[in-house]
This record gives sequence, structure tokens and C-alpha cells, in this order.
Amino acid sequence: METIVFEGEHLWIGNLGHAAVITSVLAALAASLFYALSNKNKEYLFISRILMVTHIVAVFVIVAALFGIIYNHYFEYQYAWQHSSKELPWYFMLSCFWEGQEGSFLLWMFWNAFLCLILLKKAKDWEAPVLSIIALVQVALSSMLIGVDFGHIHIGSSPFELLRVKNTDFLNLPILQQMGKEKYLHVLQDGSGLNPLLQNYWMVIHPPTLFSGFACTVVPFAYAVAALWNKKTKDWVTPSIPYVIITVLTLGTGIIMGGYWAYESLSFGGYWAWDPVENASLMPWILMVVTLHMLVISKARGTYIGLSLFLAMTSFIMVLYATFLTRSGVLGDTSVHSFVDLGLSGQLLIFLFLFMTIGYGAYIYRAVRNEVNPVKKTEEKIHSREFWMFIGSLVLLLSLLHIIAATSIPVYNTIFGTNVAPPNDPVAYYNKWQTPFALVILLIMGFGQYLKYKNTSKTFWLKPVAISIIISMIGTFILAYVWNIKDLLYFAFLFSCLYATIGNTQYIWTGLKGKFQMAGGSIAHAGFGLMLLGVLVSSVNQHVISYNNTGGSYVDSSGKEGQEKKKAVAFNQENILLQKNTPVMLGDYRATYFGDTFISPNKFYKVKYEKFDRIKNVITEDF
Repeated sequence: METIVFEGEHLWIGNLGHAAVITSVLAALAASLFYALSNKNKEYLFISRILMVTHIVAVFVIVAALFGIIYNHYFEYQYAWQHSSKELPWYFMLSCFWEGQEGSFLLWMFWNAFLCLILLKKAKDWEAPVLSIIALVQVALSSMLIGVDFGHIHIGSSPFELLRVKNTDFLNLPILQQMGKEKYLHVLQDGSGLNPLLQNYWMVIHPPTLFSGFACTVVPFAYAVAALWNKKTKDWVTPSIPYVIITVLTLGTGIIMGGYWAYESLSFGGYWAWDPVENASLMPWILMVVTLHMLVISKARGTYIGLSLFLAMTSFIMVLYATFLTRSGVLGDTSVHSFVDLGLSGQLLIFLFLFMTIGYGAYIYRAVRNEVNPVKKTEEKIHSREFWMFIGSLVLLLSLLHIIAATSIPVYNTIFGTNVAPPNDPVAYYNKWQTPFALVILLIMGFGQYLKYKNTSKTFWLKPVAISIIISMIGTFILAYVWNIKDLLYFAFLFSCLYATIGNTQYIWTGLKGKFQMAGGSIAHAGFGLMLLGVLVSSVNQHVISYNNTGGSYVDSSGKEGQEKKKAVAFNQENILLQKNTPVMLGDYRATYFGDTFISPNKFYKVKYEKFDRIKNVITEDF
């Protein structure tokens, strides 16, 4: 057999990465087992910590090795060649790091490892059971990077795979037959490059923020399982609440950043299109918001502890389900930014069902033994804070169930062999159903802060609530007139947004006497009201300026029927072609296309925009 010594390869860094992956899997597995033993016998705690630290160091080494391969342009590695190129600035190399599935799994592992460092210091009596669960999660994630085959069984996909091994046909290029296969790196001067849509500053900060939120969901899950494990179902609430708050903040921030990226880079015509991958990130966030409110009630009143346990576990399970949706390839025909299937579908399902079995199995076991109840039997007063927090959480869950059902249509089709069509116009479909849910939530936010736990006298809440309602109604009529809002549903939604914002702002000054350190909930609710007010304004005031009045067609609508024909007709009506050096009116602007420039991998079009005053003088000019 011919032995070829390939020139210029940097094999040491790939071997280091491979070794670190194997070390991370074995160390995490051993740490999980020894922490489980430490839960009963503290003598094993020292070795458990050594194993956990070993795993954490291994994860950091994997991260450093992969980024080193990308940064130094070692294109002999498939991952670097596929996702990067020499012309990219260093910050877009970060985007290259997590563009692929392997890199995104590694990013998730990194944040979990970072959380483990925090828990080693902060978990105290909860360290053994909590880190035993998280270490097992790390085993599952690390296995996604192994990239080995056992017969017909494929485990993971390695980011340290060599290009010549992954794509064996590459060495058969005619030029290499002349130069010699050992000199293939002389031909391989550059990589394929980063997807142009991802060459955006939001994609440098959006994925790590989003994945930090995904990672944080494992901590409440681990605390919930640990509470069931050790029969401490009342004690887990307080230590888990900070992590739930962090999850809500980071995951919510990541989703908003993704909206900014979509607005700038995608052809959505906005920042949110109810794309299945967008929904996949929204679902665990909604569930974690519900979990937070239930935990707050559980801490204040000692009720809903069983429900809080169930929700905390389900939030993490929802992240795993969202991971399956976006990375199994099942959404390939319904989402513009889902990942292609790397053959990990089976492994992802095992991952999902393993932790469903652990979490729900422990829950059912304790419930059957009457050691945990979903809801403590107490009668909530209608004028109590916990009553309306529960109603609001219930509305959020109904909203979530609708999103899950519609987003999962491709999954139903795959499982049952059906051919149910997803919504043809997702924005109109979801807005129709989700707007009423949001309206109710906003109304509850507006007055809920004025209520006390157990019961509240009318003299305490009636006057301030009435004042905020009156101010909000006046503002609604004024803004509805200014923004020309005539639709009754939009009018009600406008009032709800204003009421949530004004009511919570008023409560900070009247109920909390300006004590901002105690106003976290009110600030969050007021901010949510303002955000949805912005959503309403942007939706109501959207109008097409590229309306096609030339009579030309860009998409052939003949032979198409139903929704397909409507889409083609709408595309022809709402888009206009700019001919070179030919001015075209776009709303209040005159646009003139006069050239383009190609700077790999992007093509830039030079368009001059002119705006005129009433006597047709140019008042603004832009390129």
C-alpha cells in the first residue's frame, strides 16, 4: 500500500483537539458517576471535583484548538476549509467557529463548562447531585464531537477531520496527479469562506449570547432533578431562581439580537418572520418565563412547587427538542437558516429521550409515592398576586402550545408520513393567534404588580389602577389618531401595550417609592410593553415602496394555483427591477442604479437615492 507523506500539514493541533474531545467525554462520564456516589458519601467529592476540572480544561483546550485551526488558516482541516477564508477579519473568524454544527455544539459545551466552574464554588450542599446531572449532559454534548464509526453506528461529527479524509475525491484532482498528492496544500490556498449572510456583526455576538441562554436552562433542570433525587422539593427553589432569571435575560437578549440580524441580513422584510428556527429559540424562553413566575410564587407562598419542578425540567427538554428541530434537517424545507443533517438525528433523539426519562421518570416516581404534588391544595383569592400570576402563566402556556403545534408540523409529517402543509403566510397566521394571547398578558402585567400575596384590599389597588387605565386610554386615542390605527384588535393591543408600560412605571414610584433595586419585575414588564408597542408601530406602518407599476413580471405565475399563485402575484406586485442608469420612484425617493462592485464573496450595488421637496428640489441624497 502506498504511503504518502503530505507536506505542510499541522497534524499536532488536530490530534490535540481529538485527544481533548476524548478526555472531555471520559472525564465528564467519570465525574457524573463519582458525583452520584458523592451524593451519599462525601469521601468521593474530592475526586469528583478533580474529574470535573479535568473535563472543563479539556473543553477549553478543544475551543482553543478549533479556533487556532481557523485563525491560522489550516485548510487541511475540513471545518476550516468549509467555513472560513483568509480574507476574513478576526472577528468574523469567531462567526466561522460556530457556523457549523460541531462549532455550535462546542459553544454550548463551553458555556456549560463555565457554569460548572460557578457551581463548583456556589452550589455548596447541592454540588454533588447538580453537577452529576450537568456532567451527564456534557457527556452527551461531547459525544457529538467524537466523529467515530462502529460498524454502521456513527457517533458524532469531529471538527478536527482532515479535508483529504473527509473528501477523498479531492486528492484525485488532475492537477495533483501531476504535482503529487503530497503537495495538495499548494493547491489549497484558501477556504470556501463564511456564508455572506453571516458576515454581520450581530452574528459575532448573537450566537454566544443565545447559547449561553440555552446552557443556563440545564441548571434549573439539574436542581429540579436533584430535589426529586434527595427528596428536597422545597429547598431547591431559592438556589435555582437566580439561574432562571439569568436564563430569561440572556436567552431573551439573544433572541432580540437575532431579530436585528434578520432585519439587516435576511429577506424577511422585518425582524421576525415566525420562521421555525426562530420559534425554536422562542419556545424555551416562554417556558422559562412561566417557570420564573411559578418559582416566585413557590418561594413566597409555598404553593405550585410540583408544577415549578415540572416546568423547570420541561424548559431544558424544550431546548433539546429545539436542538433536534434545527439540527436534524427536519426543518430543511421550511426554514431558511436550519442546519443540514450531519447524520446526528438518531443521536439527538437519544439525547432528548435520555433526559426526558431521567427528569420525568424521577417526577413520576415521587408523584406516585405522594412525595410531590403538582399544586398545593389552597384556594387563591381573586385579588391576590399569585392568582393573576398563575392566570398569566396559563395564558403563556396556551400561547406556547400553539407555537409548538404549528412549528412541529414537519415532525408530524416525518413520523406519520403525512403531508400537512405549514402555514403559507406564517406572519399573518401566527399574528392572528398570538396577538390575543399577548393582549391578555399585557393587561395582567398592567395591574398585577399592585396586588399583594394572599389577598389585597380594594383601597390599596383600585385608585392607582384606575389612574393608569385613564392615562393609557387617553394615550391610546391620541396615538391611534396619529398612527391612523382603525382596526379594533390593533386598537386594543395599543391600549394594552401602553397600560403595561404606564402601569408598571407608575408602580415603581407609587408602590415601591422609587426603590429601583426592588423594581426588577416592574422594569421588565414595562420594557416588554414598550417592545410590543414598537412591534405594533412597525407592523401598522409597514407599506411597500417598491410597488411594481411597470406591468412587468419577474416570476411566472401561469400554471400555479392557490397559495403558490398568490405568492407569485404578490412578488411581482411588490418588487421592481432597477435598470442601470434608469431612475425609478420608490415611495418618496428616486432610486438610480449605476454600477456594482464584487469583493469576494459579496457583491455591492451602487444605488443613488434622492428625495425631493414640494417644488421638486433635491433635499436629501444618499448612496
